[in-house]
Amino acid sequence: MRRMTTLGLDERFERVLAYSLFWVSGLVLIFTEKNKNVRWHAMQSIVTFGTLSLLFIGVSMLSGILSWIPILGLLISFGLHLLRDILGWIWVLLWFWLMFMAWVRPDYRLPLVSNWVRGIF
Repeated sequence: MRRMTTLGLDERFERVLAYSLFWVSGLVLIFTEKNKNVRWHAMQSIVTFGTLSLLFIGVSMLSGILSWIPILGLLISFGLHLLRDILGWIWVLLWFWLMFMAWVRPDYRLPLVSNWVRGIF
């Protein structure tokens, strides 16, 4: 039996859709959807990818600012670029993992993020 949502789509499809455009699709679904499961996944998407976006932007800005320091800037910049690359890989892996788990399990919760979402939701 397929469960339909406010938007008229299958619930399973909307859960995956919550992660498809990272925090942007989560934000859209939070305001348009009334289904509790879809809203949970949308909020989890906002918290997960919003936090990763802020970290990525912060590391990039810090790397740009500190790169002006002659020798120390080179070393710090190397470390921050490495951290930015690691954050990028975490982003991609979480994106695939969350879309897969949203398709397979309607009640999937990320271990650390679910506590934040529970506090907000």
